[in-house]
Amino acid sequence: MKLKSKFYSKSVYTLITLLCLLSCDNSSNFTPNKGTESLHYSITHIDKEKKTTNYKQTYQILENNKGNVRLLRNDGKLINYTKTENALVLNDVDYIFEGLIDLPKEKLEYEEKNVVLKFPLKKDESWTTNDLTTLIMKMGYDRIFQTLLPIEIKNVVSDVSDTVKVKGKVYKNCIKIEGEGNTSYNPGPPLDNINIKVKTTQWFYPGIGLIKMKREEHSDSETMGSIYYEKLINF
Repeated sequence: MKLKSKFYSKSVYTLITLLCLLSCDNSSNFTPNKGTESLHYSITHIDKEKKTTNYKQTYQILENNKGNVRLLRNDGKLINYTKTENALVLNDVDYIFEGLIDLPKEKLEYEEKNVVLKFPLKKDESWTTNDLTTLIMKMGYDRIFQTLLPIEIKNVVSDVSDTVKVKGKVYKNCIKIEGEGNTSYNPGPPLDNINIKVKTTQWFYPGIGLIKMKREEHSDSETMGSIYYEKLINF
């Protein structure tokens, strides 16, 4: 599938977050505090040619009530989360500009019903989520294809008291989740089967949710290479 576009983004949060040295608690609410209007993130993407792209991502909080949180990302992606006593679930997604996105329906909905966090959060707790690879294959000068292969990521709580520093702010006792998945792709002759490995690391803070994420995708083919993606809360 040819790569058609990139999504851009940006992020904020409340004055209390700015003023305090923050700590995480595995019994806390890992969605934005009521009264928070938006979340802003800084994104760094490094492609297979080691070219670095920096951009912003913004999530407007449209609803935050009775265990339901609805967010609108600045590219038009609507995301609905539901919190139960057992999990925080990404319940469904939609796009207000779906007609402008050149992706099949199953690619748009791969995240639906994914468990984001499994409660109670404790070390070595694990669960699986659906994901897509984003590696890009380049063949010659004009044949560029985005993989978008379905992949299962096994997530494991590796730490419930991690300390994270994000842009000079220290977050103590945070929940750290590491994920890993493997898949393969066969583009056909003259290329052989290409193996792909995805590794993710995420840190969550109560009253906000995700504060930091790192994602690496590696292949064993020079035509596809590796990419790196980092997402940081921006205040």
